[in-house]
Amino acid sequence: MRPVLLQIGNFTVRSWGVFVMLGIIVGVLLAMRESERKGTNPEHIIDLTILLILSGIIGARVMYVLTNWGEYRNNLSLAFSIRSGGLAWPGAFLFGLITTIFFVRWRRLLFWNIADILTPYIALGYSIARIGCFLNGCCFGKVIERTWYSVYMHGAYRYPTQIISSIASFIIFFFLVTRAWDDKPGKRFLTYIILYGIYRFLVEFLRYNSRYIVGLSITQWGMLGTILVTAIILYGKSINWKRRTA
Repeated sequence: MRPVLLQIGNFTVRSWGVFVMLGIIVGVLLAMRESERKGTNPEHIIDLTILLILSGIIGARVMYVLTNWGEYRNNLSLAFSIRSGGLAWPGAFLFGLITTIFFVRWRRLLFWNIADILTPYIALGYSIARIGCFLNGCCFGKVIERTWYSVYMHGAYRYPTQIISSIASFIIFFFLVTRAWDDKPGKRFLTYIILYGIYRFLVEFLRYNSRYIVGLSITQWGMLGTILVTAIILYGKSINWKRRTA
């Protein structure tokens, strides 16, 4: 663990923040390049990214507080203290999705086109950000016996769930950018949601969670619902794609 990369006096550079920003910068630059290649103004990507950062932080915090309500119900002021830690990616994604819907309506853009452009680079940025989680010591795994793949964190040997998440998301990114999706708007985006849901559901078995419902974590139940709804939407769109090509 190395939560602080650099400290000069009162100025502190934290590893988590550095890798999150690195993921955003790399993702935005690549998304801008793809948007230009597909005939979409890259400035839309920049404008949307600014909004997504703001809404993502709010959504991630809201989701974390709601799923850990017992820690905050007696002291609501802590719910607004992001510096104390606690952000949940599913919340960031949900709020980001809502923000994107409003943005494309405002700019009169096609939602599926913008979503397909951003999707693989969201996966890549997420992969980079998870390295920051590993250095920060958050999102850690359950305690296990010492093995070649275990990491020592928070006083015990644990599953390296942050590294597993980073590798899984990079594999998803690689899959998304090495296939042709242009003839089926929305398929790349919906495929990502399903792949993310499957990966997240599985890795939750290795992650430390304080709250379970009927043997599954709250996140796992959320992922099951997300996969089901997305699969239904994807099936409906696949019917339209077949009719269009018939």
